[in-house]
Amino acid sequence: MKSFIALILLTVVFSFSNENQSSFKYVFGARISTGANSQVVTFVAQKYSADGILRASRVFTNKDEFIKVLSGYWPSPFNPNKIDYFRENRIVGGVFVNDTIRVEIGYCPAMDSLWKIRFSDWPYLGKNEAGWSLNRMRPNLKQEEYLANRYNIKQLDFDYIVDTNFWKLMYDVTDSTWIENYKFIN
Repeated sequence: MKSFIALILLTVVFSFSNENQSSFKYVFGARISTGANSQVVTFVAQKYSADGILRASRVFTNKDEFIKVLSGYWPSPFNPNKIDYFRENRIVGGVFVNDTIRVEIGYCPAMDSLWKIRFSDWPYLGKNEAGWSLNRMRPNLKQEEYLANRYNIKQLDFDYIVDTNFWKLMYDVTDSTWIENYKFIN
């Protein structure tokens, strides 16, 4: 009888913990702004409870680490089911494993282009590449207004573009029509 009660309790606890884990919402995002660490793009992963309360947040300054979490390649409290969010959102990205030199490299062309919405040229020495902003260090007023409305942010310097807006941005920065239209918002 004791083992039967223990089995029932174990089943209830196990089902509660599984239900509890699945009731969380995992959200990802990016902020395009130079920070104290000189990173042009900073990434964030957030965990919300079913009632919309932020339960955990982690900022990623290392793009490769963020990609490994998003792709489900690494175990993470922000992707416990190891979902490939790139595949789920139809964005090219993931982890390339080179067995010869034993290295795991995160790749995502969209993430490599995020800086271009803010800058007219790469802001640091060592890279000679043009961005899409009409001003040198930040978008012009109309471009900022467009970004705020399209991605539901108030201030490009401080706000993360998150959740579905993040995935919309990731798609947009790989769409040649969107890029050409953005370059000429004036």
